[in-house]
Amino acid sequence: MLKDMKTFSVAAWTLIGALLLVNPASIPVVPAAPGTEPGAARNGWLWPLNPEPEVLAPFDPPAQRWLSGHRGADLAAGPGDTVVAPAGGIISFVGVIVDRPVVVVDHGAGLKSSFEPLRSELSPGSIVGAGDGIGMVGSGAHCDRRCLHWGLRLDGEYIDPLLTIRDDRPSILLPQP
Repeated sequence: MLKDMKTFSVAAWTLIGALLLVNPASIPVVPAAPGTEPGAARNGWLWPLNPEPEVLAPFDPPAQRWLSGHRGADLAAGPGDTVVAPAGGIISFVGVIVDRPVVVVDHGAGLKSSFEPLRSELSPGSIVGAGDGIGMVGSGAHCDRRCLHWGLRLDGEYIDPLLTIRDDRPSILLPQP
């Protein structure tokens, strides 16, 4: 039964991701900040690190909300690397949770990005555009001095943040008429 529930959970997240990709209107489209490369964003979303980082640990949701899992993606980064807002929004939280500095950006439409460990001089209520600097990679938690953990929630449920950046749907070749 637990295996079936995990399969359903993964299938449900895949469906949510597909809906986000199929319906770009569900993701707030925000113009990229000046100085960002054209085409660097898909649907107005950017990588939070520049250049495009290596993904060290992908999103791996738990079968149930209370079980362990990886509720985000770990991106290769070092202490002091600048982190930018992947899409426009409002800073809704800046502080320390347990042993790490965390910043949350509310993008609207039920989407909230969280970054850790991230030191920031911004305060809640600050408005940021896609590509605006929001802080620097700090230390703490499982990413300590080697990565940035990027989490993304849709209406309170964690989804794969890479769905906003990558299109990992399979290619389908159609026969020629």
